[in-house]
Amino acid sequence: MLTWTDPLSYVHGLTPQQRRVLKKLDVETVSELLSILPRRYDDYSNIFPIVNIPIGESVTIKCRIKDLKKLPTFRKRFVIIRGVVEDDTGSIVITWFNQPWMLQQLKIGDEIFVSGTVRQHPKFGRGFTSPIWEPATEETLAAGNIAPVYPLMGQVTQKTLRKIMKIVLDDLDEILDPLPKGLVRSAHQPDFFEAIKFVHKPEIIEHTETGRQRFVFNEVLLYQLAMRMAKNLADQGGAPKIKFDENFAKKFTKGLPFELTPDQKRAVWAAAQDMEKEKPMRRLVQGDVGSGKTVVAAFCVALVHRAGFSAALMAPTEILAKQHAITLQRFLGAYHIPVLLMTSSTRILFENGEETKLKLSEAKQRLKQGRVVAVGTHALIQPEQCPPDLGLAVVDEQHRFGVAQREALTVIQRPDSLVPHLLSMTATPIPRSLALTFLGDLDVSIIKTKPAGRKPIKTNLLVGDSGRKMAYQAIRNAIIRKEQAFIVCPLIDPSDKLGMRSVEEEKKRLSFGELRGLKLSTLHGKMGAAEKDVAMNEFKDGKADVLIATTVVEVGVDIPNATIMCIESAERFGLAQLHQLRGRIGRSDKDCSCFLIATDDSVALNRLRVLEQTNDGFIIAEEDLKIRGQGNVLGLQQSGKSPFKYLRPADDLQIMKLGRDLALELMEKDPELASVPILRDMANEIRQTAHGE
Repeated sequence: MLTWTDPLSYVHGLTPQQRRVLKKLDVETVSELLSILPRRYDDYSNIFPIVNIPIGESVTIKCRIKDLKKLPTFRKRFVIIRGVVEDDTGSIVITWFNQPWMLQQLKIGDEIFVSGTVRQHPKFGRGFTSPIWEPATEETLAAGNIAPVYPLMGQVTQKTLRKIMKIVLDDLDEILDPLPKGLVRSAHQPDFFEAIKFVHKPEIIEHTETGRQRFVFNEVLLYQLAMRMAKNLADQGGAPKIKFDENFAKKFTKGLPFELTPDQKRAVWAAAQDMEKEKPMRRLVQGDVGSGKTVVAAFCVALVHRAGFSAALMAPTEILAKQHAITLQRFLGAYHIPVLLMTSSTRILFENGEETKLKLSEAKQRLKQGRVVAVGTHALIQPEQCPPDLGLAVVDEQHRFGVAQREALTVIQRPDSLVPHLLSMTATPIPRSLALTFLGDLDVSIIKTKPAGRKPIKTNLLVGDSGRKMAYQAIRNAIIRKEQAFIVCPLIDPSDKLGMRSVEEEKKRLSFGELRGLKLSTLHGKMGAAEKDVAMNEFKDGKADVLIATTVVEVGVDIPNATIMCIESAERFGLAQLHQLRGRIGRSDKDCSCFLIATDDSVALNRLRVLEQTNDGFIIAEEDLKIRGQGNVLGLQQSGKSPFKYLRPADDLQIMKLGRDLALELMEKDPELASVPILRDMANEIRQTAHGE
């Protein structure tokens, strides 16, 4: 008998080649194999006589081989095998492409099951194309059953994988459910061993979803427990108490060059109240692009410095880190608050109105002195690069960081063992369904109102060269008005991949074409830090009319004079990312336009219409979630091994609520999970896996 933890070498019938292929896919144990869930199911449970086969439905027939031959073709290495099968009610044609071995595997008179979908061909009539077949003399894997269809597994075919799964299930000893029986019953979930059989060997189609939901319930519950255990651990450590200075807050507000919106005021006040407590703040500020999250962070940083502590702000890119340092210096300079920019290539101290370039050793020494605002990328979480008196960690564009990078800032312990407060910020509005599961350990402030004077961005979806001409004319008109424009391309270097345009070839083409005579500049990820600085400064200073870039400009780039955004191959981007890119304009009181240029007029473009209809990031995020899933919204693809393999947020809202509620109930009764050691160990493993990239 096999156990849940046995290596695949214990499985009879698994060849060394198959084991090698599975190992490349990180599948080495029975549990890892059975945790591969089918992406869909083909229902071949109904066996039809040939005369009654419906067109376009998954069916199985039991038949005899009447004829089988190889057809002549004009193409080399292209093989067509044509067969005719029959039963007592009639006959039907089967065609196999590039499967010459069929002539050796099948003979006239063999009885087989054939499973697939029959199509009506205008010339050849009814027929199967490359269906599944199995001998009628053996126990079948697909024929007469609900057949799982697994994700692509390298050189392991569907037929082989179904066979392996069957061998493992038939030989698997009953496994211990990782969750307590009472918890499983209260959640109205099947036993885990039963759920495994439901997903891999379902007897009825309804079992497939019941089994999948048990896998979803496991991962949601464990993730919730892992988050809350981490939060409890931080809470036990305590946090520095940031005393709120009302007089300073009024002075800071009065000194701003604009009036704070009500949403900004509420966000600052909520954070100030949190930081007065002796347990670490865990707050997320959600604000649509251009809503003014940075000034909220600057205000909180100023309050922390006023109370006698350091603050750190971590951004996902050097460009954004440098921009934040300059922006913070502008807000904080009047109050003599030093700002230290720390990236892998740049170390600059802004203090007393001066900019001083520092050596790495000098920068580390300044950090040791404390009472400074450190700004940087993930380099900030390296040893000796965080101030010892850190009172507040700010993570900007938190969805762009891996979980490990975010966690490293949130669990930093100071020499006195206290844990800093955490303020996360994101310009990607998180749909309510995702917030239930992913933000269970965070308090949330939402900034929806944009600063006064901002006008909505007008967005137009255009197709091909005719649409592109409209965009280029709009760019020329903007330049005449002394304004600037962005052009975003999906690639860096020239390529003919699906007609997508690249930064380098677009600059060459446009310099001699539609934008001839304009000053064009480029920005992309292959450029060095110094080159990026030159390109950004040129554009910011108005020395370049048009910046042709990749999505490196997606976050944080703030050029109020840029009023046109032109996005090439728009259909290649998600809605949330397009909304982020669009947010690089509309940062002043000028009229702004965004042109989404698609390569062809395909049906897939319908999803982009939502960007023409609304500038509301929450509506756009919900649509993106339905289409693309949670990864792109919360950056789980950047978090090492994501704890979510089975979750479909758009479909699993109820199970997400259930997992959250039961996790809360368990943690309230037993914060250490001492009564359920298996659950505690599994939740700790989730934390280590998700945070230990």
